[in-house]
Amino acid sequence: MSEGIVAKTRAIWGKRLSAADYNSLVHRTDLSGVVSYLKTTERYGRLLANVNESQVHRGQVEQMLSKDVFEVYIKLCKFMAADKNSFCYYLVKEKEIKEILSAIMHISVKSFDEAINQLPTYLIGYFSFDLMALAQAKTYGELLEVLAQTPYYKVLKPLLGDGVIGAESFEKCGIALYAYYYGWAFKAIARSYKGKEASQLKELFLRQADLDNILTAYRMKHYFNASEEAVFKAIKPFHYRLTNIRLAEALRAAEPDKELVKLLEKCYFKGKVQYDENSLEVAVRKYNYNRHFKRQLSMCSNGTMALVSLMNLLEVERFNLQEIIEGIRYRLAPAEIEKPLVM
Repeated sequence: MSEGIVAKTRAIWGKRLSAADYNSLVHRTDLSGVVSYLKTTERYGRLLANVNESQVHRGQVEQMLSKDVFEVYIKLCKFMAADKNSFCYYLVKEKEIKEILSAIMHISVKSFDEAINQLPTYLIGYFSFDLMALAQAKTYGELLEVLAQTPYYKVLKPLLGDGVIGAESFEKCGIALYAYYYGWAFKAIARSYKGKEASQLKELFLRQADLDNILTAYRMKHYFNASEEAVFKAIKPFHYRLTNIRLAEALRAAEPDKELVKLLEKCYFKGKVQYDENSLEVAVRKYNYNRHFKRQLSMCSNGTMALVSLMNLLEVERFNLQEIIEGIRYRLAPAEIEKPLVM
């Protein structure tokens, strides 16, 4: 089964957009030009075959691209005959959390129509709760009712139970939900994998926690001069190479934002990633793309690792297309549109 899934993932990735494709896309002048070009590619030709490029809207294209990535994922999970409680369904868990946080945000600002309009309907039927009911919730009590039969209820009840939420409480909801998610992932890995496979899968999450935490700390220090206490409250409670001691030392430095960049370089980039302090998020995306997921997909024999690697790579490609569409919308020069692209 591992050999089969590895072969399938590599075949899918073999249809990816090339540097020449991206170069052609950034020189398009409107959305219809982007769609017309994508129709000629092996990767997107079938997906967009019936789309009228002169009438389609940006939001429709972006949702089609997101839906396509998710459908590839679901097909691969079914091919693996993965149980829905297994680690292979990690992406469904992650999307559940993102939709819950989106619902909390919409309730907090009372943007109920927007919650319905932005609903990714292609996810309906895959979640452990009723996604449509979640989007229709107008109070935190109603939201908790939707989640009553899921583990998320226990996570959020102490934070939403009084019906009042501010920016800090919203942040706490995110931290609590992702702490649950990481804990779930580690338990799911431990149930199904051993030795090197288990270590590699767990490392994926811990490495990402490190990278997310450095970026969070950098933003909070650089833009808001946040306190050390505030930073530690906002980051994920997991680490790999980035220990709390190393992070605290950077935060206490005379120029903490510069020390955090040095820490990112020392722990991960190690001179192998081109970046500047204004594009750290793009640099991290490039680091993951080139130094990890592309390499893992080309070398691994573990079907689950191949699945995770492919999904991360496809997500980067989706991000690239979204950036191109946005750049064209705001009439940026091709060279400017290319800057955040990961290839």
